[in-house]
Amino acid sequence: MKIIHLSDSHLGFSSYSRLDEVGRNRIEEMVYSGFEQAIERIIELRPDAVVHAGDVFHHVRPKIKPLVVFQRGLLKLMEEDIPIIIISGNHDAPKSFSSTSPFRLFEDLRGVHIAHRYRYERFAAGDSYFHCIPFCLEPQDYLAEFEKIERQGRDVLVMHGLAESLANRKMRSVGEHELSDSFLKSDFDYIALGHFHGQAQLSRNAWYSGSVEYFNFGESQDRKGMLLVDLETGRAENVPVKPQYMVDHPPIDCSGMLSEEIGQCLLELCHEDEIRDKMVRITLKNVNRAAYRSIDQGRLNRLGASALYFKIRPLFLDEEEHFERSIDRRTLHEEFSGYMEEKSTQELIPAKTKDDVVAYGSEIMKKAVLARHKEALDAS
Repeated sequence: MKIIHLSDSHLGFSSYSRLDEVGRNRIEEMVYSGFEQAIERIIELRPDAVVHAGDVFHHVRPKIKPLVVFQRGLLKLMEEDIPIIIISGNHDAPKSFSSTSPFRLFEDLRGVHIAHRYRYERFAAGDSYFHCIPFCLEPQDYLAEFEKIERQGRDVLVMHGLAESLANRKMRSVGEHELSDSFLKSDFDYIALGHFHGQAQLSRNAWYSGSVEYFNFGESQDRKGMLLVDLETGRAENVPVKPQYMVDHPPIDCSGMLSEEIGQCLLELCHEDEIRDKMVRITLKNVNRAAYRSIDQGRLNRLGASALYFKIRPLFLDEEEHFERSIDRRTLHEEFSGYMEEKSTQELIPAKTKDDVVAYGSEIMKKAVLARHKEALDAS
């Protein structure tokens, strides 16, 4: 039996304030397109089942479009009689029993099996059994649910969270839970993990499939795609969906460089054909503030015209260098909303008060971030 393992689609993710010709966020649209390409690739490969290991959606209350894109993908797989097994992740799982999961909309679809109720569920597909532990409300719940598993013969474990052995790669996202390496039992035919966005093998039979997309520049070196897994042999084969389109250049040391020299370095890295439809970041370290300001700004603004996203990040001599963490990129108002949601579930904030505060606070934060973006050098 062969399965496709994918995860972390994050439908509804948007970032970088780049809009297309009709006003849609370019990154959000690219994520939808990548998911649809993944579905087409799955149909070409004709697996016996598909496993999605969590974070189908980027938000616990997705808008209409991500729901429609997801449903369209499910219907295409159903037409091909390919069973689908899905678990909820920390992004798309409500953080309390009182909230409704977006996956409730898809529960009755033929051949679609979804575990999203904070508890262990088992599904059969082909000659295999899929033991699914979705996002749980408390970290200690995972072990209790794991102990409910009874082996059936050919067994696949599906979980979402950061494995203990990858603790140094924490994403710091809302609801991120650490999974003990004790879950990585050798008597499973395969262990399909979600949450970590890079493709990684943790043991002979345990893999993160990674995500199809790049969500921040900390992922620029990650291997992306899906995995085609042969449960007979245990072999997992990378299935790329999209070419590498994120480029984070090694920092350029600009110590002692004049504005003309800095400009020439940038020109050499920004050939139009090489950066077309890519997300590009160039970091200039130890750059003299006066020399940087002397560069022809109009010329800089034209450098990244063919890129999907283009950013020059100057680190001036009088500033401490700060590198981005490898995290799930969330906007300020999303972080605020998540914080308020968490406090509300702990009954520290009345629900009605929380909704009013989130609505008002989010609007203020969006305006503040927009003003900040206008001040930053962000060539396009």
